Amino acid sequence: MQDQRLQARREAMLDAAEQLFGTHGFDDTTLSAIVARSGGSLATLYKLFETKEGLLTQVLQRRPDQARAVIAEVRALGLPPAEMLREMLLRLRAKALTEENIRLVRAMVPQSIRDEKFSQQFRGEHLERAIAEMSEVFVEIQAKGQIPADDPEVLARMFFAMISFDIYTAVARFEMFHKRTKAQVEAEFLLFLRTIGLEEPA
Repeated sequence: MQDQRLQARREAMLDAAEQLFGTHGFDDTTLSAIVARSGGSLATLYKLFETKEGLLTQVLQRRPDQARAVIAEVRALGLPPAEMLREMLLRLRAKALTEENIRLVRAMVPQSIRDEKFSQQFRGEHLERAIAEMSEVFVEIQAKGQIPADDPEVLARMFFAMISFDIYTAVARFEMFHKRTKAQVEAEFLLFLRTIGLEEPA
């Protein structure tokens, strides 16, 4: 029972930290504010996370690797290559642009700039693994002779570039200056298909 209560308190503190980091930023969020929102005590927080940096690290670690999960789900559908890539793009954008995800990225960016170890962990556990997973998708398409044998990692990075700009504008709150329409996203996707030599879906 004690372990269950401690686990529940841990999750409540992580929830509160994620919300406050996203709303106020990492630097302007105090541990006292996190405890005030989550309940519990500072002593419990220090016992579970040691530092505010440790708390942010565990916020990151507990999140599922959404990009890789989406890629795996869509691959399992057995769609033709162009349709598969479109479905991946739409699902990945939807996941990436949720307010929950944008809040978390806002908190992680300044910490990544300050802390190289944290930055390497974020890249290694999320970004690079997602790129590796997407590279396998392009290897499979190439194996079927449907696109030229270009570097699959380059293709994967090009693919994710169609999403990263939207994340950047959302994180920086630049949507007021440029928020892409569905038609613009589709036009960019079709240009991507032509660039890699894949026929457009019917």
